[in-house]
Amino acid sequence: MGDCIMAAWALTGLRQTLPESQITWAVQDRFAPVIDRSRLVDRVVYGDTLKWKSHRWAPTTWANQLRMFAGLRKERFDVAFDLQGQAKTSLCLKLCGAKKRFATHGYDKFANRLNPTVDCLLGSVHEVEATWRLLSQWHECQIPQRPYMPPSNNKPNGQIVIQTGSGHPHKKLSQERWAQVARQLISDGYEVTAIGGANDDEIPVEGITNHVGSISLERSLDLVANCKLHVSADTGTAHAASAYGIPTVTIFGRTDPRRYQPYGSISTVLRVGPDPNDVTAHEICQAINERLGGRSSASSLAD
Repeated sequence: MGDCIMAAWALTGLRQTLPESQITWAVQDRFAPVIDRSRLVDRVVYGDTLKWKSHRWAPTTWANQLRMFAGLRKERFDVAFDLQGQAKTSLCLKLCGAKKRFATHGYDKFANRLNPTVDCLLGSVHEVEATWRLLSQWHECQIPQRPYMPPSNNKPNGQIVIQTGSGHPHKKLSQERWAQVARQLISDGYEVTAIGGANDDEIPVEGITNHVGSISLERSLDLVANCKLHVSADTGTAHAASAYGIPTVTIFGRTDPRRYQPYGSISTVLRVGPDPNDVTAHEICQAINERLGGRSSASSLAD
């Protein structure tokens, strides 16, 4: 999900530069809710990538992928971009039949041989900037102040939203660390809501609203788009919050925040070592209060 949202920044710039263009986005079906289909793109093509991964070498998987990729040829694209450099995305780019193709450097030799690659400084600049460099190879555009995101109809809820999960176990904070943070925030007078997927941890703290594993991605996005602040490990909803203009406090471990932190000027990043739990609850609460313009009252917090 985070990759889609980071790509939306530069793609919004291209859309604003060429408002009459027809844009199609091929994406994993489970991440479709983060794509604005009213302003950003004209069509979304979905791939059941979870099923593909679980049956990676099955003949039917390859047949379905090739059928989907080759079916894009009827669109007669003028230009196509591969933003990920993976084998399946490189194959999609090759088979779509676009007159011009641009790809970021791939993760393997197979991907790099299929399409013309561009040095976007991938790995040394933020992913948003790398995507912008790729799109600018075809047409000059600017990174916007905010990307186009699916509209939210809800009103500001005044809550701090904690996303307890992350895309990989080494990125996650422990349940106990989140409980320490939640208790202090509630003590400071904040309303706190927890969100996450079906396999993520709830926060066992009295006074918190727990939606972990119980609401859809669309509903989670609504909560994020209307909250006071979003706090999490390195995960997709942090990118969504920043895209909606919501301040973020994000705790990093092994991954490089220079590449993957929520994009924009309203992001606070905390990183001490390879384990995100090296960041204390006191440090997290202090960063939250500072980001919200207040003074931390968490000085006596026991970690």
